[in-house]
Amino acid sequence: MKRGFDSAQGSDFDAIKFLKQAADSGSDGVSADVQLEQMLAGGAGAMQLAATAAKGGVATIADLAVNAMLMGQAAMPKANSDPNKISTTPMDFSTLGANMPTKVIPVPRELVEHLMTPEHRQILMEESGCEVEWAPEDSQVQLRGSAEQIKKAQRQLQRVLVHCNWGRSEDKVRRLLRPRIVESALVRLSPMNRLPSGSKTLSHNMPVLCVGKDKNNDVVINANMISRQHCILELDPERGAIYAIDTSTNGTYLNGVRLPKKESGKVLVSHGDELLLQDPALDQEFGYVINIQELNVKEEVRMKAPRRILSNDEAANYNRNFV
Repeated sequence: MKRGFDSAQGSDFDAIKFLKQAADSGSDGVSADVQLEQMLAGGAGAMQLAATAAKGGVATIADLAVNAMLMGQAAMPKANSDPNKISTTPMDFSTLGANMPTKVIPVPRELVEHLMTPEHRQILMEESGCEVEWAPEDSQVQLRGSAEQIKKAQRQLQRVLVHCNWGRSEDKVRRLLRPRIVESALVRLSPMNRLPSGSKTLSHNMPVLCVGKDKNNDVVINANMISRQHCILELDPERGAIYAIDTSTNGTYLNGVRLPKKESGKVLVSHGDELLLQDPALDQEFGYVINIQELNVKEEVRMKAPRRILSNDEAANYNRNFV
């Protein structure tokens, strides 16, 4: 009875003949001739036939044979319409880089909204070569790449974290991730109380503005808590940005946070920052608002990110050179 189904080369006539013989051997249901006519009418006829048989509560041999033939045809692979076409297998690159080193960097929650923007993510990827994913709910940055790429991304993020202790904004974060080289800038100190005002154009030739009690300072303040040279605003020619340096005895505060001592380092200054010359717990207005007008700025220079190097396992799996 399997004649007509055992070979993919069986003719339609053999199949029909088999089905008619199988149907004639049934005792109930729709006649074999009607079933064959419905089957030959197409897929819809075959489906109608199966539904009719099910409705009557009796599944005939012809029903089963029709279903078997249709299932067999659906399972048969389609012939290649172009005999000259070479069969290809798509390459799966979804696991490429799955074994690359990863690093999770925690971020202060108050910095998340200023750091985790699409623009900053793009800058960090371009500058470091790392894959970067923000995880704002967990206050984390997830890095994936080579050891060199991760190290560079960590260094950039650490710079952001350190300087944003003294005030944070999206503009400040962007300047820390991709610095602009300021060659000259006009700096104005606008007093918040009765302190004397001051201004100076900072450049490579005159890079500092000094505040203190000594008359040789650019801004002279005669007050008991002020040191001879209290603080300095400096245009760093290598970094191309303006920094605040504390040279006092009693402390200098930027945006309410005390600056580190001169020997420990300097902090990036942004337009609109508040520079206080004594502890804000004593007086929140004994100081200045810093206004910066950039005069000459070099075009941004994008650093070339470290090339991504495949691991030995990845190279063996893909057997392909990546430039």
